[in-house]
Amino acid sequence: MSASQSSAVEVADRVSALLYGIAGWLLVGFGLLFGLVGAGNIVAGATQGAAVGYALLAALWLVASFVLVAFGIFVNPGMRRRLDRRHSPSAFGRVRSVDRRVVRPDEDCDERCVACDSRVDRGLVRRYREEYAFAGLPVYTRKVDYNYYCLECATAELSDESAASDGSRDVERGRRTADDRHLERR
Repeated sequence: MSASQSSAVEVADRVSALLYGIAGWLLVGFGLLFGLVGAGNIVAGATQGAAVGYALLAALWLVASFVLVAFGIFVNPGMRRRLDRRHSPSAFGRVRSVDRRVVRPDEDCDERCVACDSRVDRGLVRRYREEYAFAGLPVYTRKVDYNYYCLECATAELSDESAASDGSRDVERGRRTADDRHLERR
C-alpha cells in the first residue's frame, strides 16, 4: 500500500470517528430530551387524574429515551473506549491502573528500555493511567505514562512476577524494579 493510500485511509478513519461521535452525542441528546418529555407526561397524568393513558405514554417515551441513550453511547467511539476501561462499580474518585501489551518488531518503536536503556524493538510496554471515576466509569483521565522494556528485561521481570506469585522463590527485600522507580517519581 502506498503512502498516499495510507494517509487517505487515516483521514477516512478520523472523519468516520468524528461522524460517529457526532451521531452518538445527538442520540444521547435526543434520548435525554425524550426522557424529559416522558417525565413531563408522568407529571401531567398525575395532575389530571388520567393515570392509565398517561402512564402508558410515559412508559413508551421512557423506553424510547433509554434506547436512544444506549445507542448513542455504543455508537460514540469515545464513550465506547471509556466503557472498555471501566473499573469496579464501587470505584469513585481517583483510580490508578496499569495495563501492558507486547511490542512487536514491525512497530518501529523508537523508545528505550527503562531497565537497561537499550533500544526496544521487541518487548513489553506498560501504560500507567490515573483517572477519576464515577461508579467505575472513567470521567476524566488525569495522567497517562508509558514504560518500555526490551525483550530480555521483560522476560526477566515477568518470570520474577510469576515466581513471586507462585511463592516458589524468595525475592530479596531491597530490590526495586523499574516500575517501583516509576511510581516513586510521581
